[in-house]
Amino acid sequence: MDVSRAVRHAGIVVLLAASACARDARPAADSVLASGAVRDPITIGIGAKPTCPRTGHWNACGVLQRLEAAGVAPQKTESLPDLPAVGPAPLLYMISRSGLAVYLFADSTARSRAARALDTLHFVSQATSLTIRGEATAIQSDNLLALLYSRSEQQRERVSDALTAGPPQPRAP
Repeated sequence: MDVSRAVRHAGIVVLLAASACARDARPAADSVLASGAVRDPITIGIGAKPTCPRTGHWNACGVLQRLEAAGVAPQKTESLPDLPAVGPAPLLYMISRSGLAVYLFADSTARSRAARALDTLHFVSQATSLTIRGEATAIQSDNLLALLYSRSEQQRERVSDALTAGPPQPRAP
């Protein structure tokens, strides 16, 4: 037993010496703060998401971030059937088994003009209940017009709430 006790004590001494050396190798906290400059955190590396410009208007990455934050798990897709030609090429997503087409216009005036051209028998606002005809939901917010092809009231509510909350606003200086 005396031999095992000596081995244990030797191991403890080695660990304490190694931790003391590691502590001395780190710079003092004062030297880190000596520069006095406050810096924004920089995200670099695997899995880092690039920041999305916050202009006060909708853009592609702002839409995707908002939908992901709403928990609807959008997946990009190449096409959706029967899309109206209302302006710019739409961003296309699948949300579960439902399609979502997002049109981003230069401004709210152009979006409003395009929304007025939609056939109200096929596209209804998010505030309107769906009928047996199977209308798509037209969601409008600032420069965004989204067409959601879903029969799920819960999905309509989640997507419309996420998008009608408004575009990401610029950060205050």
